[in-house]
Amino acid sequence: MTRRQPDKAAESERETEIALFRYGLIAPLLFAAPDPGQLEAALRQVASKTYQIPYSRRRCVSVSTLRRYLTLYQEGGFAALHPQPRVDKGRVRAFPPEVLEAAIALRAEQPARTTPMLVELLQRDPNLKRAQPINAHTLTTQLRQRGHSRRLLGQATRAYHRFERDHSNSLWQGDAMVGPWLPDPEVAGKKRRAHLFCFLDDHSRLVPHAEFFWDEALPRLERVLKVAVLRRGVPQAIYVDNGQVYSANQFAAACATLGIQRIQTAPYSPESKGKQERFFETVRLQFMPEVEVSQIATLAELNESFWAWLDCIYHRREHRETGQTPLARFQAGLDQVRPVDARALQMAFLWRETRKVRKDATLALQGNTYRVDAHLAGRTLELRFDPFDLSMLDIYLDGRHLGRAVVVTQGRQRHLAVQRLVTDPPAPPPAKSSLDYLAALRAEYQQLRQQEAGDLQFARLLANPNPKPEEIEEN
Repeated sequence: MTRRQPDKAAESERETEIALFRYGLIAPLLFAAPDPGQLEAALRQVASKTYQIPYSRRRCVSVSTLRRYLTLYQEGGFAALHPQPRVDKGRVRAFPPEVLEAAIALRAEQPARTTPMLVELLQRDPNLKRAQPINAHTLTTQLRQRGHSRRLLGQATRAYHRFERDHSNSLWQGDAMVGPWLPDPEVAGKKRRAHLFCFLDDHSRLVPHAEFFWDEALPRLERVLKVAVLRRGVPQAIYVDNGQVYSANQFAAACATLGIQRIQTAPYSPESKGKQERFFETVRLQFMPEVEVSQIATLAELNESFWAWLDCIYHRREHRETGQTPLARFQAGLDQVRPVDARALQMAFLWRETRKVRKDATLALQGNTYRVDAHLAGRTLELRFDPFDLSMLDIYLDGRHLGRAVVVTQGRQRHLAVQRLVTDPPAPPPAKSSLDYLAALRAEYQQLRQQEAGDLQFARLLANPNPKPEEIEEN
């Protein structure tokens, strides 16, 4: 490869950064759900600001460009926001005059009609002959030039307001805290800190999922979000800080793929996540002291105890700010909660790398060898895979799924980036001689799960409300 030839991996990373920037521009418009009359004001507000646009000297984005990003995302999801080569550069798309006149008549008949509604009506008109589908963006531009936009007709009179956290899953706050010291499972006689990853529903104060780990690595954050979404549905937005794991492109792309707006706090402003900090304080005051008393010795026992406290105590105790229990308040808004397909969720969190196919139609990843179709020799493919299971490798070309590569040789089961995260199970904990509050709570928790199968989960998406890592297709 010469120096002038593009680096395919760098090019893929570049395209992802551009797509994430575009998604960040339109995400507030997607989840604020402004009515059509407010949309123009919202677009102008976004367009009025200056930005550090990736790989561009420009600092501004036009309203028309924002409309195009919205349309692309609504029609093709996050993948459609990746830059694509223009096939119609230099050509002006013709718009049938009879279609435009019909649209003007429909808008004059009812000025409140949105452009998508006009497109819907025009496509159903048997008297109109159309050689190709009607483009909503082009129609909007034509109507505005003719003086028939909804704004010019007096339909955009209300001020734009961002969405309010007034129902379940409108916003989750995400953060991590340092947990208790436990016996180190890898070094006898030493202790090791556990770390808690947590998401908290802003409206109800319910915890969709939280879990202790030995570290704060990206795969841990991904797992907690996956389990949370499976249990409680897809949030409209998550509010996180600027830590390395929350800023990772992999995590941002997963959120965008699922239609989750990722909002990051300003640096050094922990007060902006007050609800999350207050919950952590509750954990420190009500749960952590019992961990020490119970002499918990394993990570599995710590998590089982924490989930028991969470669902038996915290979720069922009236919150002093809301006057309701977190569980009751969350369940009151279940009609607003969006479920997720388990397969789609798994695909969203697959890791991505690029590789060039060798002349013999094979490629390498982490020392393993995989075979693809012969016609792909010499092509650079995007690989998507579970870092905990390298036996399955999905291949993509220009965003198009081509199927799965065939394993030729496999010496490594897990990606090196997660290999160090895997620990052997520790020894059984010592017998306890005194009254153990958390042990009793765990027993109550097990009874609760048996008696109320499905009550602690959203839409019964999981039979187990707190699956272990191996139960959700991870380690």
